[in-house]
Amino acid sequence: MTLRALVLLAALSAPFCAHADEPLLAVVGQTGNVVRLLPLGENKPEAIEVAELPAGVAVGSDGRTLYVTHPDRGRVTVLDAVTKRTTASFSVKGQPFGAAATDEFLYVTDWTRSLVLKIDVLTGATLGEIPTGKSPAAIVLSRDGRRAYVAARESNAVSVIDLMAGAEISRIAVGKAPFALALSGDGARLYVANVQSGDLSVIDVDGGQELKRLPIGKMPYGVAASKDGGRIVVTLQHDDAVAIVDAVSLEVTARVGVGSYPEGVAITPDGQYAAVANWFEDTVSLIYLDAARVTTTLRAAGGPRNLLALGQ
Repeated sequence: MTLRALVLLAALSAPFCAHADEPLLAVVGQTGNVVRLLPLGENKPEAIEVAELPAGVAVGSDGRTLYVTHPDRGRVTVLDAVTKRTTASFSVKGQPFGAAATDEFLYVTDWTRSLVLKIDVLTGATLGEIPTGKSPAAIVLSRDGRRAYVAARESNAVSVIDLMAGAEISRIAVGKAPFALALSGDGARLYVANVQSGDLSVIDVDGGQELKRLPIGKMPYGVAASKDGGRIVVTLQHDDAVAIVDAVSLEVTARVGVGSYPEGVAITPDGQYAAVANWFEDTVSLIYLDAARVTTTLRAAGGPRNLLALGQ
């Protein structure tokens, strides 16, 4: 079956819907070459084997299609979180790293060539290449899907991409070595984890400028924002902790110890929990945000580095 047929088949199937009280975590295990599906309820965890050295992951607008990047192998793997199987795999020029998806297109950052690649989700064909700042890592899309924001690590900036024009239209200076990004629930602010300067940049999206640079801790590698706009959660790799930030006052309200070398972080759709991938410990810490404490530690062997929270 062709890639187009497989993706269309997935799209025509019933939409993804986790149990209302059971979000699903999709955890990328880089050394184990696996994506683990960890339900936060009664269902059993499952694992999907993928190509070597997976890194980034994005979810399609259907809430079930996962796009996994393999920068060291120049590949993207497409998974279905409902059927728990690989539906496609295709080659990508360069080193695809960060990823974001719409109904029609997958956008991936090419770390070595400093580009954003526009890919047809039905065929896997690269339709365009857009120059960015140097060494692009994370990418997020605006709520209307017309712009992309890219963490240009070696340029100490966020590249703003007009996706309709297929061009970079501005750069916003941030801290040193920006890596991870999160957009606020209303799309008005962009949060940037600056790894080497140990701070969090807060960007006014409409104004295109940095509002604040908040000292946050050692080696912030992941950032997530709650949909209700109340909280920001930042992983601190060299502190074995996360910082919880009040999104209104833009001050750190709590620090929570987690496992060794935390990187990726996601907030569950209900906004109650943050899930943290502990790379060196092969675990995922689940933090109850109201109490600022770890309530559960899940096994996730295989070097977990990135994760998503799926569900309603």
